Amino acid sequence: MKFKVILPDKTEIKFDDKDSALRSAKEQAVRQNKVIAVHFTNDGFEWDQIALIYPSGQVQEGTGGFGFFKKLPVGRRR
Repeated sequence: MKFKVILPDKTEIKFDDKDSALRSAKEQAVRQNKVIAVHFTNDGFEWDQIALIYPSGQVQEGTGGFGFFKKLPVGRRR
């Protein structure tokens, strides 16, 4: 599987493992104060979203293709 992090300026950074992709996305989200999407592929053509990383450091992982998430953030920012 291949993973890619899509930055707000549409730049894509590709990774071979999920942990590296999530770590990089978290650093970028905090640095840029933006929500960062992480996608994966098996075939190199069709990419599915697997996570959203928020500037607060929260990770919202899910299935991507079905529009719902397994873990929801617990705290709210005021």
